[in-house]
Amino acid sequence: MQRLHKPCSNNPTTTTPTQKPSTLSSRLIFCISNQGTKQHTEIAMVTRALLVLTVAVAAVLGTAHGASYTVGAPAGSWDLRTNYTSWASGINFRAGDQLVFKYSPAAHDVLEVSKADHDSCTASRPLATFTTGDDTVPLPAGGVTRYFICGVPGHCAGGMKLAVRVEAASAPAPVAMPPRAARPPTASPSPAPMAVPPRAGRPPAAAPPAPAPLGMAPAVPPPMVTPGAKAPAAAGGMPAVPPPSSAAAPAGVGSLVGLGLGAAVAALMVFH
Repeated sequence: MQRLHKPCSNNPTTTTPTQKPSTLSSRLIFCISNQGTKQHTEIAMVTRALLVLTVAVAAVLGTAHGASYTVGAPAGSWDLRTNYTSWASGINFRAGDQLVFKYSPAAHDVLEVSKADHDSCTASRPLATFTTGDDTVPLPAGGVTRYFICGVPGHCAGGMKLAVRVEAASAPAPVAMPPRAARPPTASPSPAPMAVPPRAGRPPAAAPPAPAPLGMAPAVPPPMVTPGAKAPAAAGGMPAVPPPSSAAAPAGVGSLVGLGLGAAVAALMVFH
């Protein structure tokens, strides 16, 4: 007997000459059941992925909506026994929050009204009407006050009125930056001290001439004699003889040289 778990071909109805009709039908049944099992597995996987995605989206939307407050909770609900002014004063409502009114639809309802109708308990001009007994009212905008009353005659005057001040959504706190360390002052290089040249000493004062010894006449320098001038007479009437000058010696030597040369020339002429 042939195996029945062979891979299914694209056309399971195609037969080969060696296949029997019973074998072909068995294989066809196996292929159909195998394909059905694969489809069920794929459907289960897709369903599981969609379920995980739905849970994630619900969590994100719940976070984006903000807080949810049941009116009158935990001590009460939307009824004639709760003081709603005191209840609302203890809550800081922000944009993105929501109110939940829980009550008996046979006994109460919820009307959103203007401030004037809230103060006067007028139910003839409601801005919105809720009657399910489990009503959720979103508070999307900040910086406004929302007003609610019960529309059943006598209930608003009995205390079933609520004013909710909605603040703007708080912005995320800025990240505190660490303070920058102060840069140390840069030390400026001090100029090198300038070398002061030493002050020149004052020349020593010339010593006064020593006094001549007693009994000796001071030496008198000889008088200057100008060429061509007569020498002054010496003491006793005799003219002073000037000392021989250095100019007279060269003149005498020149005369002797001239005489010698003349004698030599004359001797030469005699011999010739």
